[in-house]
Amino acid sequence: MDWTVFGWAGIQLEIPTTWELSGLSGDQKTGYLRLDDAEMPRLELKWAHTRRKKPDLHATLDEYFKLIRKTYKKGAELSFRRNVNFIKDPEFFEGRTVLGFSWKGSIRANGLIFHAGKRITIVQVMGRLKENLRPTVLRIFQSITDHRDAPQTLWSAYGLKLGVPREYKLERQKLLSGYLLFAFVAKKERFQSVIKLTKSASDRLRNNGTVEYKAPQSPDRGSLSIERYGPAEVMLNDYTDTPNPLETWFRAKYAKAIRGYGFEVTSHTDAEDEHLTLIGQQTRLYDGIPLTPVLMLDKLSKRTTLVFRLWRCNDSNRIYVIQSISNTDASSTVQKVAESIECH
Repeated sequence: MDWTVFGWAGIQLEIPTTWELSGLSGDQKTGYLRLDDAEMPRLELKWAHTRRKKPDLHATLDEYFKLIRKTYKKGAELSFRRNVNFIKDPEFFEGRTVLGFSWKGSIRANGLIFHAGKRITIVQVMGRLKENLRPTVLRIFQSITDHRDAPQTLWSAYGLKLGVPREYKLERQKLLSGYLLFAFVAKKERFQSVIKLTKSASDRLRNNGTVEYKAPQSPDRGSLSIERYGPAEVMLNDYTDTPNPLETWFRAKYAKAIRGYGFEVTSHTDAEDEHLTLIGQQTRLYDGIPLTPVLMLDKLSKRTTLVFRLWRCNDSNRIYVIQSISNTDASSTVQKVAESIECH
């Protein structure tokens, strides 16, 4: 059996490569996901924020058992166990309170509920009644870690793995057979700046003396999206007669997104995969006006930068597009995310 590392909302664990996302709800604070193989549901993961320093895990488990009972027909035979000791290694329990459980109905399930920091997590592995689940269960349980405070958060879906800076929170996702989207936003930073202009500079505008300028709210520290398209040859089919099919496809596909930006485009080939980087700054109505006060305002109120990094992966026959909008660190953010993706 082949294994891989799966990550979501700061939680990481090892899973068989044949298990994939089949259900998803909630957000990074409180959510649920399910992984299936070709035969049945295999893993459920639930997480929730808590303000309690020592939450009652038994009470939480009682509520979880109630949900399981509701999924079965009235009168169906179910048995539950708690305080099941799956893991012997004392290091596993450092920094978290752990409670093991199991239940049996038409299927068998083994699970852990644990509290670490400000999060309660439930992980449950399911199998057929006569299936030997123990080796799989132990490997998954021993591998589960909480990385919500790590510099990067791992996100996984359908063979795509990407590391995103911690300050970016998942806003929405779209997970389709030929298209994947992860869209993130960073925490908003509201600010105001008071700029004192010289008398001569202010005379050129309107008033005498001091001008008070309130800078507009920063849109956020940044927005970030990662997309994967496939098959690439289908996406580029209408542009094969152009000098650069990938760039032509991009400009047609993202015409609305790049409107209002002036771009510098660079390209290079890495391991036979074509890469394009586009860095653009937002154009402004007063561009070209040589007024000192305007230039001062422009310097103090940084222009929004839009960065795209896209490439066609020939081995996987897919196109990857990373986009970041920010007035601080768009280029470095895109670079970090691109380096985290293994496209084949």
